[in-house]
Amino acid sequence: MTSISVRNGLVLLADGRIDQCDVLIESGVISEIGAGLMADREIDATNCYVLPGLIDLHVHGIGTASASISSLAEIAKLEASYGATTFYPTLFAPPEEIVSQLRRHIDETDELRSTPQVAGFRLESPYIANAGGGLPRYCAPISEKATRTLLDAGSGHIRIWDISPELPGALPETARLTELGIVVSIAHTSASIEQANAAVECGARLVTHLFDTFHQPQQTEPGAYPAGLVDYLLVEDRVVCEIIGDGTHVHPLLVEKAFRCKTADKLAFVTDSNVGAGLPSGRYELPLGWGTAEVKGPNNGVRLVDRGMELCGSALTPIDEFRNLISMFGKDIATASTVCSKTPARLMGLNKGELASGRDGDVIVLDMNINLVCTIAAGEVIWQAW
Repeated sequence: MTSISVRNGLVLLADGRIDQCDVLIESGVISEIGAGLMADREIDATNCYVLPGLIDLHVHGIGTASASISSLAEIAKLEASYGATTFYPTLFAPPEEIVSQLRRHIDETDELRSTPQVAGFRLESPYIANAGGGLPRYCAPISEKATRTLLDAGSGHIRIWDISPELPGALPETARLTELGIVVSIAHTSASIEQANAAVECGARLVTHLFDTFHQPQQTEPGAYPAGLVDYLLVEDRVVCEIIGDGTHVHPLLVEKAFRCKTADKLAFVTDSNVGAGLPSGRYELPLGWGTAEVKGPNNGVRLVDRGMELCGSALTPIDEFRNLISMFGKDIATASTVCSKTPARLMGLNKGELASGRDGDVIVLDMNINLVCTIAAGEVIWQAW
């Protein structure tokens, strides 16, 4: 494997400082950060930021590619061109279709060996109480047989599993999946505070796109402010909360509220991207009967034309979201990197998410306008602008 030195860049160090120095990657791992580091291949990062690769926990599609029907290799190339060195293809369909999709992906990728950017799969359905932008047939009761079939089809590669805490059997299922090392995420729910707390006690450690597909509490008395599920999750230190960072799914004021309650160490920004992300404004056909979607730039969501322009995921790419954190939500480079790289890596137990000796050689280079210049994954250049 060729050693790579990213030279003379403004490097975001693990302690949050930015220093002009070099990053040396050998055998796919960061071996040293310092000055005058030579290598077989050198990348000039003068006047550029050098940051950890972006990690997207929630990806349905990008460009014209869909996790439902496209190859993971195609999606991985597109993700690399937008700065993602790690992502989790997210499947949202009835159980029998998810089984088929998992088996196809695993066969096509030789158990994911040919797509190292893919850290595993995420199941957003079937164990959810409401389908949101999906269809009711995507929801199914929790059952031992269905779980066993899905786990067998996933061949040990299911890493995140969404569950609504109010469903019958949700608590023992959460405990069981947690014991298997799967991150259970509270999702698509009308659960009470007590039901959500019980799920957390059973091991749930993630919240799927906070504020979205969560019902607001009803006011029970005039003049009394009701406490609801979102309020609880904002102060529950045991869970990481996802945010879709386009300013449409979550108003900037609520984004700021989440930062002040959770801090960056407990927030993971995700794209929840769908077909249309990264494409010019226009209308695009979604796969598997979802219908026609309209896209108007990265920050207006992917909207279903035949369902009253209902949101169906976002049109964000990973670098769009990173850029929004700075330009739309007023965060600095270090904070943006924490919620797009460090926090997701820590949640998922990955040796990634920060630039330090011994960490995986996943690096992105951005110019001063936060445009992507180069993407490096495991010490290999997988995309570059020149």
